[in-house]
Amino acid sequence: MCASSGSSNLFLTVLMPAYNEAGGLAASVEALLRALDGYGVTYELLIVDDASTDTTGSVAEELAALHPQARVIHHAANEGIGGGFVSGVAAARGEWFILIPADLAMDLAELTRYFAAAESADVLVGIRSNRSDYSGWRRAVSFANIELIRLLFGMRERQFNYITMYRLAVLRAMTIEYWRSAFFHAETIIKAKALGYRIAEVEVSYVPRGTGRATGARPALILATARDMLHYWLRLRTGR
Repeated sequence: MCASSGSSNLFLTVLMPAYNEAGGLAASVEALLRALDGYGVTYELLIVDDASTDTTGSVAEELAALHPQARVIHHAANEGIGGGFVSGVAAARGEWFILIPADLAMDLAELTRYFAAAESADVLVGIRSNRSDYSGWRRAVSFANIELIRLLFGMRERQFNYITMYRLAVLRAMTIEYWRSAFFHAETIIKAKALGYRIAEVEVSYVPRGTGRATGARPALILATARDMLHYWLRLRTGR
């Protein structure tokens, strides 16, 4: 497979947070590495074992032993995807940084869309093609989240919590404060805009998860995300 336009000069850190993903982690990692090798990018893979209670940690170590591009970070306590994101930003060596879930959640062939757009932007916000696997409740929560972010923070992007690729320097120019909830996805984009970085959207085909369990619609996480969103908005309004 030929490298896409602009991809050969990329040095990409891929972050893959994993909590109890032992059943599908190896297949996802192998598929991801095959794709990246085919695209001709320089890359590293950071797998964050988020204090899994299954064999995810040992599977990750086995994969790192097989693939020199892979490293493993082990969390002593479960910190969620946001905690994995912060750990990944701190440990990353690449020029670009992208979080790809352990279930992949995208057609890997479309990574080339991010690579092509990287020539003219600093943050590439993924726009997923469909939500066919969402329940009515999850769709309503997602819609409300997007519309609130757009209203409160004056953002024009159509989504804020799918796969986004950043120049690592963008993330290191800010403090990621709300990593304990899903609001950290939007927080990074809002702060990047405020710092004057260029933001572009990338249309991506979504692939529903085949293994593991989605946790994004848990009531506790929804409430924490709403709390953090309003807290940050009030801080901006009051200048505190």
